[in-house]
Amino acid sequence: MVELDRCCGGVPFVVDAQVHGWDGRPHNQAGPAGEQFVADLHHRHRMVDPSPRPLSSDAFGLVTPDALAAHVLSAVDRAVLVPATYDDLFVLGFAAPAWHAELAEEHPGRLVLAGEIDPADRDRARGIGGQVARGGFRALNVLPARRPETAVPLHAPWLRRTLIRAEQAGAAVVHLGVAPTARPPEGAPDWAHAGVVEAGEAAPRPRWPSWAEPVRAGSALPVRARTAGPLPAGSVDVAEVRELAAALPRVRFVLGAASAPTAALARLARLPNVYVLLTDLLIALRRNPEPAAVALGELLAAYGPDRLMFGSGYPLVRPARLIRDLMTFRYPESLRGAYPELDDDVREALLGGTAARLYGLDLPHSPSTTGAPAPRPVAAGRAPRR
Repeated sequence: MVELDRCCGGVPFVVDAQVHGWDGRPHNQAGPAGEQFVADLHHRHRMVDPSPRPLSSDAFGLVTPDALAAHVLSAVDRAVLVPATYDDLFVLGFAAPAWHAELAEEHPGRLVLAGEIDPADRDRARGIGGQVARGGFRALNVLPARRPETAVPLHAPWLRRTLIRAEQAGAAVVHLGVAPTARPPEGAPDWAHAGVVEAGEAAPRPRWPSWAEPVRAGSALPVRARTAGPLPAGSVDVAEVRELAAALPRVRFVLGAASAPTAALARLARLPNVYVLLTDLLIALRRNPEPAAVALGELLAAYGPDRLMFGSGYPLVRPARLIRDLMTFRYPESLRGAYPELDDDVREALLGGTAARLYGLDLPHSPSTTGAPAPRPVAAGRAPRR
């Protein structure tokens, strides 16, 4: 973090609460839909990453231990690996927990592991307590439905029971809809769409091929099984989140800032176990500054710094420039005095203090983590790459 210290006059301990270690290389893509998904992600990276040199398609397609060290761990103290297997798009999984475990083995003590629940695959959620214990997970990511026919309401009784068992096993943090997306979901605030597509460009969503189900491992050819349809970006139903968070007060829920309109997210702040990850909002501060500054001010007023967290979404965006932007951010003149100021204590909480407390991280000499519970082992035993 030496470079950041020179740039910003001193940076607090930083926790990147949204990092994905993925494998989107061609041999792992299950048919045209997987190829299109990676292409759209890379297009978004080239548009929104503030670093002067975008990642090449090859470097973007696979997150290696060396790339993680160079792009993330050189700028932050800890990072939370958020999985998104998408095994209907990728033969071996996209950002699979097994690959995350191998990355954590290469960087002991620096990475926090999370598991995942795909609401469309109830069978995989069985034995979640054992999965949490074996994987050393401190969090779970509940993936958004990518097809209407696989959508599962968050108030489904089996999902509530699963989250309770996970919390009892040690994964008391649940990310809702926090996954790599090529564009913000429908209903996201206007600031979230800035820079995702170029001026005048249409924004078609990736679609399933009309003729096939994506190839499964061991299959010689695709098999026609489902109808074609759009692959929506991650989003949440605010009413369902409110009901779920009220029913499970011991579980802490983390939402993306672009997962719902800002006003709706602000109303959720009445529930003390709801947190917001600022990934998309921090990206927009550079590309759409005034609307994004208004959204940041409204969320800061509603949640306070103790329930807002920094995240980069790497590899979509490398964290160093986002940290600089947040450290040097000032409200536009037209907004001065309208929202809580970002003083040193607020910036320290946003950049790492809140996440350290939420995940039980022990960051030495960090006053924001005083009294935090002792962390469980960050790196699980080496899991085989499937």
